[in-house]
Amino acid sequence: QLGIQPSPVADDATFLRRAFLDTTGTLPDPAEIQNFLDDARPQKRALVVADLLNRPAYADYWTMRWSDILRVDRDKMTPQGAIAITRWLRQQFRENRSYAEIVRSIVTAKGHLQEQGPAAFFRVMDTAEVLSRSISQAFLGVRIACAQCHHHPFEKWGQEDYYAFAGFFTGLKRKSVPGGGEALLVVPGTDFKHPRNGRVLPTKALGSEPVDLSTVFDRREVLANWITDRDNPYFSKVLVNRLWAHYFGRGLVEPID
Repeated sequence: QLGIQPSPVADDATFLRRAFLDTTGTLPDPAEIQNFLDDARPQKRALVVADLLNRPAYADYWTMRWSDILRVDRDKMTPQGAIAITRWLRQQFRENRSYAEIVRSIVTAKGHLQEQGPAAFFRVMDTAEVLSRSISQAFLGVRIACAQCHHHPFEKWGQEDYYAFAGFFTGLKRKSVPGGGEALLVVPGTDFKHPRNGRVLPTKALGSEPVDLSTVFDRREVLANWITDRDNPYFSKVLVNRLWAHYFGRGLVEPID
């Protein structure tokens, strides 16, 4: 449609190098290179991809990348919290859990912030407003931070959208626990008021209608259902774009002469 001619198919050596680097962050060893080049099977590229996705290096590499997305920081999470969420992420990739399951677990996390799991994320994103714009950007690909103070200059989002979305995260509380550390608890949430006119803004997802949360204990469950719904116009796109950009949307590091 754009009149852009596709690049030619990469040769075997180039494909193997790129597949290793972008999937595991490592290079193939000489024996792997030679075996692949000597392999005459037509499906050998698909077999390499399947093998890479089952390697521990794949889980390690994508744990590192998702740690960046979730802003895993030992200074803010504490070293124990950073280790806990990193180990949890690695387990998700080793078990080949779907992105929908991973994101649902993150959005609805609770419990001890230093035990293995995603709860430490809520130590870095520690207010409803910070959570709303961080989760919107990470899992929906929508930047709504500008709408906190004024209508977004380049998008359709305004203050009503910003604070209505933040209402999903008002029912959270951190509490010290015996033995040290903190736990994330769920408490009754409330709707935000418009910062200018004081009008109550019913909680709703971006671009959606307000939802009845009167009988809902954890508001984030409703949000997680909406985010991971097959009809959600944002979730699948942001994940596909993130993977596409990683594999195809940037210049690959070439060897230094």
